[in-house]
Amino acid sequence: MDSHVDIRPILSDSDVARFSRELAPGQIGTSAAAGIVAGIESFVVARRDDIFALADKLAELEQLEHRVTYRKNVTGVDNTLFISPKVHARHAARIKVAIDPPNTVSPTSETVSVSIHDGSVVAGNAVSMSSNLLSQVRKFIDLNRTTLLDYWEERIDTDELRNRLKSI
Repeated sequence: MDSHVDIRPILSDSDVARFSRELAPGQIGTSAAAGIVAGIESFVVARRDDIFALADKLAELEQLEHRVTYRKNVTGVDNTLFISPKVHARHAARIKVAIDPPNTVSPTSETVSVSIHDGSVVAGNAVSMSSNLLSQVRKFIDLNRTTLLDYWEERIDTDELRNRLKSI
């Protein structure tokens, strides 16, 4: 049996307004955005799994504010990489790889997430990533694992991240 949680106490009016703007249909799927915004605006009593899904989406949006974008001239990887600190994420350390378009600076484009710990694909459409690109990303991670984890854990700032990164 699902247990339910009243989400009204955890969101202020300004949170509702901000999330309604940030969860625009252009950023995520139209039906997903409409469902999340409707859920927030109506303050329905929600299942715990729905609360966790909403928390994960909000953490992802917050990560967008802290995410840095590097292209091949910095990383040596053919596609753009997006690197962020943990902020409030509940998942393990990862970087995002731009897939379509491959050189975009928009982290809301099609991406694949790759684990910093072991180089496995942990989110996104893995088949859309060529074996050559995955090999490049893994080489970049291996070369920069300590630096990437220091940034993930917020032990270094963006300037230090950029200075310490090594191109493949």
